[in-house]
Amino acid sequence: MSSPVNILVVDDLAPQRLAIDAALSELGERIVSVASGLDALKFLLDHDAAVVLLDVNMPTMDGFETAKLIRERPRNAETPLIFLTADPDELRAAEGYALGAVDYLFCPFAPEILRTKVRVFVALSRARERARREAQQVLLLQVEQAARATAEEQSRRLSVLLETANLMTRTQDGSPFQGELLRQIVPQLADEAGLLLWERGETTVAWLSRREDGFMDSESVPEAFDYLLRQVPATGREASVPHPVGHGVGAVILPLSGGGEVLGALAAVAGPDRGPHAEADLEVLRLVASRVADGLGQRRLYRELQDRDRKKDEFLAMLSHELRNPLGAIASAVGVLDLVTGADERAQRAQHVIARQTRHLGRLVDDLLDVSRVTIGRITLNKEAVDLQDIVNVAVHSLRETGQLDMRECEVQAEHAVVHADGARLEQVTTNLLVNAVKYTEPGGRITVTVRIEDGEGVLRVADNGAGISAELLPRLFDLFVQGRNTLERANGGLGIGLTLVKRLVELHEGSVEATSPGPTRGSTFTVRLPLLAAEPRHISESARPGLPLPSLRVLIVEDSPDAQEMLSRYFEMGGHRVHSVSSGPEAVETARRIRPDVALVDLGLPGFDGLEVARRLREDRRTCEMVLVALTGYGQVSDRDRTAQLGFDAHLVKPAAPEKLTEVVALALGRQSALGLEGSLGP
Repeated sequence: MSSPVNILVVDDLAPQRLAIDAALSELGERIVSVASGLDALKFLLDHDAAVVLLDVNMPTMDGFETAKLIRERPRNAETPLIFLTADPDELRAAEGYALGAVDYLFCPFAPEILRTKVRVFVALSRARERARREAQQVLLLQVEQAARATAEEQSRRLSVLLETANLMTRTQDGSPFQGELLRQIVPQLADEAGLLLWERGETTVAWLSRREDGFMDSESVPEAFDYLLRQVPATGREASVPHPVGHGVGAVILPLSGGGEVLGALAAVAGPDRGPHAEADLEVLRLVASRVADGLGQRRLYRELQDRDRKKDEFLAMLSHELRNPLGAIASAVGVLDLVTGADERAQRAQHVIARQTRHLGRLVDDLLDVSRVTIGRITLNKEAVDLQDIVNVAVHSLRETGQLDMRECEVQAEHAVVHADGARLEQVTTNLLVNAVKYTEPGGRITVTVRIEDGEGVLRVADNGAGISAELLPRLFDLFVQGRNTLERANGGLGIGLTLVKRLVELHEGSVEATSPGPTRGSTFTVRLPLLAAEPRHISESARPGLPLPSLRVLIVEDSPDAQEMLSRYFEMGGHRVHSVSSGPEAVETARRIRPDVALVDLGLPGFDGLEVARRLREDRRTCEMVLVALTGYGQVSDRDRTAQLGFDAHLVKPAAPEKLTEVVALALGRQSALGLEGSLGP
């Protein structure tokens, strides 16, 4: 049985709508009654009607206005309209017919007449619907037949497009792709194919032909196509050659255009057995050429980004070197002053200011370089079993010894929590969180550091009762260059990168960090969570810590900066060591062979020849091959450390070298600390 069709009744009078519904109910169709032209238009937006019974006289929008709007919609342009009215005005009736009405009934009308007229249009509607379904079935059958006939060809073409896209994505780093691309085109779209590229000012050509015994690669183009393959990139226009058998295109040469320039050309040749290129194949080849051009543009952009990244790294390395050289001299001078006893309180206060600000500048340089390396994935972690309790104790001890916790109470509540981590990097995380707490906690305030085991994780918390964090700042706190407001009294400013570095380093350890605060002036808490490890940790050796008495050694200082050389020499001399200082590579080698020092601190940037050459020559000489060799430089990237390690340096110190780091060097020379322990603590 056929589904009922819609009969739309539009009349503002409810009794009239009820009378029409009653008269038409015998038809068994779906009768939809609405009270206004606007409601009728809303219904017809989403539904079809076999016929519309439309009252002429309605408020707001009469039947004629409604009819005009119905006819303006393509979907309802052919819908039958029957006007209903009690006004027997023939001129008005003529106006209704002019609007496309199929009938004009005057009220009152007999129900039988209304049913008869409507039944006719219902039958017509069903006939139209039936014809439409039959036409759709025929069309679907034709489409299915065509689809079955071309499914293999469409699959082949789609495969070529997908493989081309994948290929250009995989090789955007500059790796070769020509041969693999041509093997996608031959034999799927052509019997021969060629590719000419203009990259980095050079022209390269590749050609692939299908033969009975396989494929033949060549870097030369058949003479018949050589001119066109080179001419098309110059003109930027597609070229074609007629097929030798039959009508149509036998060869097409397409420009590889992208970014407003032509980067090469792609050729595809159909042999006699294949016949002319189908239009669909030509369209696919054009799409392939477009994707290759896009890929070449991405390759160029990738190279530019690599060049910029390399130049940025070079700039950061040079910046680090230039900043660390004067910092190294200042830090050494502070170390000398530490060893001089003096009663002048003003001199001691000035000395403390210099030491504090030198450490602050050094930390800014370290954070700036580290956050750049972490952001681009250039930091490698040296993971082992370490105890968070040890990490916290060392970090707090270091800040206390350097006076950075002065006038602030710092309480440590730590239990053993062993994690698999890079100890030096976790100490950096802890120190940054402590320095941040000091920065926003006024003198007299309290900082609490706890280590606990919670839910199978090692949890480090640094809490303070300082300035607190606003609700607006909390979601952005770990973003780069974001920091809280600095008051005039808060002198420990920063670049807003310390917490960013904390977050990135913790995430590299597969952990998490979050900040909470009740609000401004109510303090804050930073919580770091790290996966626990069952193994026993390697406790940090006490011998690595500063302040231990050290026996006398022969020390060679190789430094071309007079200030840095003098301060380093004074520092070791005041520690009771015999010091020799030189300022060039040749002098370093000659002096080392003569005095055979126990330890040599060698700057890498030297006149004559650099510190790397110094190390190479000293390690090759049996008289100096056993000495402890330490690189002292402003360059501290991973590649710099790898290079010094390969050339035989025992340690790599980044300027400015803190006194405790110099003490560790001496401890290494004396055999008082294992090499593993030193490597873990001589980081940047």
